[in-house]
Amino acid sequence: MKNKKICLLLIPLLLLTGLSLFAQKEARNYALSDSLFPEIPDSLKINLIETDSLFYKADSIHFEYDTEIIKLFGKPRINYQDTEIIADSITVDIKKERAFSYGPTKMRDGEQLLLGSNVRYDVKTQTGILNNGYSLIEDGYYTGSELRKVDKDIYDIDGGTFTNCDLEEPSFWFWSKQLRVYRGDKIVGKPVIGYVNHFPAFFFPFIIIPIRQGRHPGFLIPSPDYNNVDGFVIRNLALYYPYRDYADFVLGFDIMEKTGWKGHFDTEYLKRYAFSGNFNAAFQHSIDEYSTFDDWSLQGNHHQDLPEKSSLDATINFVSNKRIWESSSDVDQSLAQRLTSSVSYSKPIGSSYLNAGSYFTQDLINDTASLSLPSASFFLSSRPVSELFNVSPDSWLSNFNYRYNVYLEHTGNLREKNYSLGDFFWDNTIDPADTTGIRMLNEHHLGIKQNAGISHNSNLFGWLTLGKNFDYTEAWMDRDRNDDKFARGYAWTASANARFNLYGLRNFKNFPINSIRHIITPNIGYSYQPDTRKNSDLYSFGSIGVSNSQEASNLTFNLDNTWQMKYGKKGNETKLNDLLFWRMGTNANLKKKDKPFSNIAHTLYFKPGSFNLGTLSLNEGKYKLGSLKLSYSSQFSATQDPYKIQWDKMNLRNQYFSQGIVLSGSAPYNRYFSAPKNKSFEDFENSDSQKSVLEYMQETAGTNDWSFSISQNIYADKDIFHPATSSLRSSLTCKITQNWRLSYTNYYNLKTNDMLSQTLSFSRDLHCWKMDVNITLRNDYWDYRISLFNTLLPDALRFQTHDSKRY
Repeated sequence: MKNKKICLLLIPLLLLTGLSLFAQKEARNYALSDSLFPEIPDSLKINLIETDSLFYKADSIHFEYDTEIIKLFGKPRINYQDTEIIADSITVDIKKERAFSYGPTKMRDGEQLLLGSNVRYDVKTQTGILNNGYSLIEDGYYTGSELRKVDKDIYDIDGGTFTNCDLEEPSFWFWSKQLRVYRGDKIVGKPVIGYVNHFPAFFFPFIIIPIRQGRHPGFLIPSPDYNNVDGFVIRNLALYYPYRDYADFVLGFDIMEKTGWKGHFDTEYLKRYAFSGNFNAAFQHSIDEYSTFDDWSLQGNHHQDLPEKSSLDATINFVSNKRIWESSSDVDQSLAQRLTSSVSYSKPIGSSYLNAGSYFTQDLINDTASLSLPSASFFLSSRPVSELFNVSPDSWLSNFNYRYNVYLEHTGNLREKNYSLGDFFWDNTIDPADTTGIRMLNEHHLGIKQNAGISHNSNLFGWLTLGKNFDYTEAWMDRDRNDDKFARGYAWTASANARFNLYGLRNFKNFPINSIRHIITPNIGYSYQPDTRKNSDLYSFGSIGVSNSQEASNLTFNLDNTWQMKYGKKGNETKLNDLLFWRMGTNANLKKKDKPFSNIAHTLYFKPGSFNLGTLSLNEGKYKLGSLKLSYSSQFSATQDPYKIQWDKMNLRNQYFSQGIVLSGSAPYNRYFSAPKNKSFEDFENSDSQKSVLEYMQETAGTNDWSFSISQNIYADKDIFHPATSSLRSSLTCKITQNWRLSYTNYYNLKTNDMLSQTLSFSRDLHCWKMDVNITLRNDYWDYRISLFNTLLPDALRFQTHDSKRY
């Protein structure tokens, strides 16, 4: 039976002797079916059943009948469930259900791949020992003088090392005298030395490295910090707990050297098509030289999708004292002056919307508050009048449209330092410090306003667009300034407008520009509003209020100029629809006899778009900048007093000019002296863990694109060349080398020659590690953050520090 593969042809003989053998043949079953018309199985109903049989094959098999031992020689292979052993020779003890390999051995245990020698494996308990073991599991490589599988998913390694660096010569690894691997969970070792390029850089009495994929409960890695308010800080001593696929919970503590401690609870949750949100609660016990303080904060957002396309949104933003955010690195928190909490409900009703809600705003500087409790609105968008009378869409009524809006609102302003819960609902108290008796300490208003309108649009001669509009507004409120109850006011306006387009086109031959089109759009409008000064006794609050002014009869005029361009070769032309736009407009009060015209407003846009510059070759073509693209845009606005315009003086006021330019492209980066990859496990089929590493490296591969942008903002009251304010913002993002990436932004005041803020960020790709450094300088504040983390285990293997100071 030598020199040819035997696939357990001894099975019939063994069965005849009554021997209970648990080994079976690893081959296809060629036995004839008992039926001439076998039932064809439904592939959708086939259940995968884990086999409990042992399969083995070899070039030569020796069977000892008395001891029930099978010896395999010549490329032997054993398979049992998801375990496979390949070695020079293998011995199988059928009675004791054990397998032994001799010489170099390859082994697969589920997703784990192992190399070594002299395996002793218990089939029943699925435990075993491997000498000089080398393993790949959970995206990590392990070695040890002896590797033992002591439970289904637990491995002990003596003199073990661990790394997830996929190089043949790893750039880092951890060594431990005693190492235990909980497959799919964590790695535990003691004592542990961390090597970087063969240099012992770290020592840990013990270490726990989570390797579980996805979200799972556990402790987060804290981060050190320092600032001039708190001193040395240990942040985020925290416990993390995920709830199914819907939510994440974090309960953590920060310990401050100088100012005490802070506890916080954070959660984020999401259920698709149902709800989403986040919530943060914090409590801080602060100490200083003379006293102690207890402060708290609540922040959160919630969105809920309700039936019939309705939704509910809520925002919570409360603090007992802004002191809790004094050392916060969040700019929005440290500079906050007002906090707003709100709740709102929205429901579509056909083409209309019903909205209801409330808000509460806290003024942290003046220690006052304002609120709306509640507010509601109903919006009926513009609809054709013809649908009310069930007439044909071609009827003359189809040009008429109607709309209707209604608002209900209760507002309050609380200026009293220690306001009570009842003050939220209703309290009108005169300020005792005000001798006039007009100023209110706490003030509430309640009112309702409705607005209805009708409009008519038509087109004459195919080119003249006409529009007419009538609006009526009415408001009711709890009182007026004379303290008369249930006060009412109303106002109405009527307007009309006309507009048309004029086109001019110029074509060019044998010229880079193919054509230029000029569009002139005059727009003339008229509006009338009667005298509404009778509404002067009414309050105006929230969305409630009506016009309070003299009779007005206004004529408006706008003139739009748009230039469009087409350039390029025929069949590959480029169109610029808004190359240049210029709008100027004014209005005249026909009831005003002296200087009825208002200032003329000018607005200009110049948007030539992006231009492909091709490739720039440097150093005789050895270095190329490809896909070069240049983009530019600018805007200018100003006003003119029509009564001060002179031929030699335009009298432009309130001038504002902004422009921006972006240059971008790509650059090649050569990788010199690439380190060889670890090929120890190439003989195995690709496991899921190997695939995940490959996919991760592809997903995190950096782009070779770079960009540089610069923008300028200028404001001048009279002369744009002598501005009152002028600022410059610039930004650069690029790869310096294949492994270094840089990002820099700044904000510079050109008027005072002051650098207002700078942010510098750079990262270094260290193969399986990455280092990020962020530095921020802003007026009297600086901040830096440094983090070094493993790209495959960014949460488990992360070292970071942070420092900030405010002068």
